[in-house]
Amino acid sequence: MNKRTVAGLLLALVGVAHAASAAAVDLLTVAQQAADRDAALAASRAGSRAARQALPKARAALLPQLSGGWGRAYNKTVMEGVPGESYWQNGWTVTLSQPVFDWGRWTAYRQADLVGARGTVDAARAQQAAILQAVRAYFDELAAEDELARADDYTAALEEHMAQLRRRRAAGEATVIDLQEAEAAREQARLQQLDARSDLRLRRLSLEQITGQPFAGLARLSDTALMPRLSPDNRESWAAQAEAHDYWVQLKQIDRRIAQFDVEKARARNLPVVNLTASHTPAGAASGYSRPTTTTTAMLSVTIPIFEGGETDAIIDETLALQDKAQEELLGATRVAGATARENWSRFHDGVTRVDALTRLARTSHAALLATQVGYKVGSRTSTDVLRAAEAFYANRRDLILARYTAIVALLQLKAATATLDLGEVARVNGLLDGAERSGSAVADRQAVAEDDRGVTGEGVVPRMQAQASAPPPMTPAPPAPSGPPVMTPLEALRLAQQKALAATR
Repeated sequence: MNKRTVAGLLLALVGVAHAASAAAVDLLTVAQQAADRDAALAASRAGSRAARQALPKARAALLPQLSGGWGRAYNKTVMEGVPGESYWQNGWTVTLSQPVFDWGRWTAYRQADLVGARGTVDAARAQQAAILQAVRAYFDELAAEDELARADDYTAALEEHMAQLRRRRAAGEATVIDLQEAEAAREQARLQQLDARSDLRLRRLSLEQITGQPFAGLARLSDTALMPRLSPDNRESWAAQAEAHDYWVQLKQIDRRIAQFDVEKARARNLPVVNLTASHTPAGAASGYSRPTTTTTAMLSVTIPIFEGGETDAIIDETLALQDKAQEELLGATRVAGATARENWSRFHDGVTRVDALTRLARTSHAALLATQVGYKVGSRTSTDVLRAAEAFYANRRDLILARYTAIVALLQLKAATATLDLGEVARVNGLLDGAERSGSAVADRQAVAEDDRGVTGEGVVPRMQAQASAPPPMTPAPPAPSGPPVMTPLEALRLAQQKALAATR
C-alpha cells in the first residue's frame, strides 16, 4: 500500500468521524423537536387560546347590546259593517339593552379570568410532559446502546475464553466439563446480545415516533461529567415546592376556585335582575297602525324570582357538592405531588450514591477478572472461576449503565414535580453531554443494528470486541495511573472498540 492510498484512507476515516459528529443530536434538540411535534401539546395550546376567550365573552355580557332590524309586512283588515282595508307595513327598529344589576353575570365575569388561567397552566403542563417524555426516550436509547456494547464485550470475552479452552483441551490441560460450562455461558451472553439489539431497535423507534424523524447518533454523556447537585439539598423543601407548584396542583386549585364561583352564580339565581331596554322605530307603518308612526320606548325592568319548583335549590346543592369534589381532588393532587417529589429526590440521591458504589465495584471486579485470568493461565484458578469473575464484572457494568441514566432522569422528574422543568433546565443537563467525541459510538451501534436488520449475523461484532474483551466499564472515572506501562482509561478503550466497529461496518 503506497503513501497516497494510506493518506486517502486516513482522510476517509476523518471524514466519517466528522460526519458522525456532525450528525449527532443532543438532548436539547430532541426535546425541542418533541415539543414542536407533540399532538397533545398542540391540542393544549389550542385549548388555551380558546380558554382565553372566556374573559371577553363574559365582559360582553355586561356591556350594552345594540341591535337593529328592518322588515316589511302585508296587512289586511276586515270588520263587519266596515269596508275592508289592506296596507303594507315596513320600517326599521333599533333596540338597546343594558343590564343594570345581574349578580350572576358579574360573577361569571370574575370567573372568566380563572378559565383563561386554567388553559395557560394546562398548556404549560402539556409542554413539560412532552419534554419529560423526550428526555426519557433519549436516555433510554443511550442506555440501550451502552447495553448492546456491554453485551458485545461480554460475548467477545467468552469467545476468547472458549478459544483458549480449546487450545488447552488440545494440549490435555482442560476438561470437557470446562468446555461445556463455557459454551453455556457463551450462549447466555449471545441471548443477552440478542435482547440488547431488540431493545435498542424498540428504543430507537420510540424516539423516532416522538420526534418524527430518525437520528444518525445521539450525543452521549461526557467522560468528565459529574452528577449535578441539588440546591437546596433538602427533601422536604422540594416536597413543599411540589405541593405548592406542581401543575396538577395548580389546575386543581383553579378548579376549586371555579367551583366556588359556580356556587356564587347558583345563589345569584335567588337575586333580582334589573335591566334597561330601549327601542326606536322611525316613521313607518307601526304594528296595528296604517299610517306612518314613530315609536320610542324605554323601560327599566326588575325581575324577581318567586317560585321555580325547587330548581334553584337543586342547582345550589349540586354546585356545593362539586365544590367539595374539587376540594378533595386538590387534596389528593397535593399529596401525590409531595410523594412524587420525595420519591424522585430519594431516587436521585440513591442513584448518585449507587453510581459511586458501582463505579468502585466495577473497577474492583474488573481487577478481579484480570487477576483470575492470570491465575488461570498459571494454573491457580479454574475455568469456572474465570466465568464467574466475568459474569460478575459484566453484571456490575450493566448496573452502572442503568444507575447513571436513572439518576439523571430522576433529577429531571424532580424538576417536573415542582413545575420547573423547561428547555432551560434541559439545556443545563445538556451541558453534561459530549456529542463531538462520543457520537461515533452511537453511529456505530446504529449501523450495527441496521445491518442486523438487513440480515447480518451477530458474528460480525466479534472481531471488533476481541481487542477489548476485558475492557473496563464505559463512563466510569479512570483509576489513578499505576507505575509502569500506560493503561487506557475505560472510555478510551470503549471508544477504540467502537471505532473498530465503525471501520468494520464500512
